[in-house]
Amino acid sequence: MTTDKTNNPNNTQKQGESKQELNQKTSVQFSISLIVGILVIIILAISGYYGILGF
Repeated sequence: MTTDKTNNPNNTQKQGESKQELNQKTSVQFSISLIVGILVIIILAISGYYGILGF
């Protein structure tokens, strides 16, 4: 049987988001998380240097 093949042209591209939109979204999320992570490391380093947290 060939029930796996469908001839619906709307099913190929519109599964929610296109690949390009998904790639842009993930690159923005990666950039934001990278910036936040670097800021957290810098804040921890500064607070450790000045003894704010008391490590």
